Amino acid sequence: MKKIITLLLCVAMLCSACVALASCGKDDVLTCGVTIFENMNEKDANGNWTGFETEFAIEVGKLIGMDVEFQEIEWSQKYNELNSGAIDCVWNGFTANSSDDGIPRKDLVDFSYGYMLNQQCIVVKTENLSKFTSEADLAGKKACTEGGSAGEAYAKTVTDEDKVMSATAQINAFTEVKSGAVDFIVVDIVLAKNIVGKNDYSNLSIVESIELDSEIYAVGFKKGSELTAKVNAAIKTLEENGKLMEIARKYGFENVIQISETIE
Repeated sequence: MKKIITLLLCVAMLCSACVALASCGKDDVLTCGVTIFENMNEKDANGNWTGFETEFAIEVGKLIGMDVEFQEIEWSQKYNELNSGAIDCVWNGFTANSSDDGIPRKDLVDFSYGYMLNQQCIVVKTENLSKFTSEADLAGKKACTEGGSAGEAYAKTVTDEDKVMSATAQINAFTEVKSGAVDFIVVDIVLAKNIVGKNDYSNLSIVESIELDSEIYAVGFKKGSELTAKVNAAIKTLEENGKLMEIARKYGFENVIQISETIE
């Protein structure tokens, strides 16, 4: 009997140790919610995550003592993923000075310092470029945007809501306008400039005559997260030691890097 009790105690102690170890491991991992975003968060030929925001997040992780993992999410579900604890942050071209369903995003999440300037832009088939010279030309036209994005919010103000198709990721919207399924798409200009006029999207162009408001990218955390302050401190360090600009130059983003401690 004594042997059985001793064995049970050992098993219990071992289980407790395993739970503690698993818990410790989770605390040391920063899980970033992302979508496929060329030159920002994407996978290489070996299936490894690469891109500006990927390397940026990894460098921040080193400074705050956390390993970094990337979890592909559906953009329209970003708040659910964050609030459920499935991810620790949204680090994927997240426009901080925007709204979702009329609610400012800063009321829905805690944002890090802003780190990159962006704009939404209109992309159409090059052959149709002359048909879109002003915002008025978008009225009544079919559009595609990433679900839950700043682009979607804008599209619904310029054309009929029932004519705005939602894509699970921005990259999918390019396929829709290329195929002619929609007349235009609204996407981040930092992405569009890397895609339109090249390879599979050689027949697409940005509508330069329709210029939208400036945006600021930041990392989004669950309200009240202690990670926000830690990441902010790391961002400042990477700005001051030149590492952030080094990564930006590698991916062609050196002209849009700007640290903003306040986001308006």
